Amino acid sequence: MIKKTVAINDYLMRDLSLFAKKEQRDFSNALRYALRIGLLAIENPELTIQEIKDTLESHVEYEMGNISEVSLNDF
Repeated sequence: MIKKTVAINDYLMRDLSLFAKKEQRDFSNALRYALRIGLLAIENPELTIQEIKDTLESHVEYEMGNISEVSLNDF
């Protein structure tokens, strides 16, 4: 992991701190998560934030083996 110094205004810092507490994450993880969602939202303007979050959660569940891909032949 690469470490960088980033300047953040006070309002954004408070919002990120509140987000971190609500999501039960430390500040760095909350910032990475919010940035990831934001970048995905920019790249996929047709998706809502909730759809992006659901997709990220599904991807984690798939990687952990909790869900599997569905084949059209299964129907």
